[in-house]
Amino acid sequence: MAKRPKTQNLPVFLAVLLLLSTLGSAFLLLTRNGSEPAIAARVIDGDTFTLTSGERVKLLGTDAPELGRCKAEESTKMLESLVMGKTLQITEEKRDTYGRRMGLVYAQGVLVNAKMLSSGLARPDYTKNSQTEILKAAYREAADAKRGIHSTACKIVAPKPPNSRCVIKGNIDKATWDHLYHLPSCRHYNQIVLDLDLGEQFFCSEDEAKEAGFRLAPDCLR
Repeated sequence: MAKRPKTQNLPVFLAVLLLLSTLGSAFLLLTRNGSEPAIAARVIDGDTFTLTSGERVKLLGTDAPELGRCKAEESTKMLESLVMGKTLQITEEKRDTYGRRMGLVYAQGVLVNAKMLSSGLARPDYTKNSQTEILKAAYREAADAKRGIHSTACKIVAPKPPNSRCVIKGNIDKATWDHLYHLPSCRHYNQIVLDLDLGEQFFCSEDEAKEAGFRLAPDCLR
């Protein structure tokens, strides 16, 4: 007579199957979302915040004014309102040269990177990602509306020197990000617009401009 199979181990076997199925579903969800949910602990500036894990996150394709520059405080507060107290999803992650996580950050379905740009409180850095065109459009919208850094508070179209001794204009080429300074004798001196959120400014001497990382513009006449 054949022996009946033992069944006392079936509950354990079924429990293992259920656990594996649950882990598999979680893995698929994680892969679909691009990352596990994250919580912001502190906002550092308008494009960087710290997670409860201690890691720093930089908004991919987005650069906010550095602390102390035009609209930096408003930019920081804006990011706080978007990420603090909310469950975040970070997708398309990369690491920058400082070891920070960079990614597209979603807060309750809202793309934070685009929101910062459309508010006029950040600029795109054109790092390629799936939302590059959306980020560009958000930036153009803010520029057309003259919001934030695009307003006359930060963009000085006809800048006047603070005094007669400090007339050298420090300007950044937006296509190459070259830092150039222009003397009054330079061909395009009167056409230079100063974007204060980028750190463009007047200098009192060429040495001062060079120490700040600027070099003489190629079109300048000696």
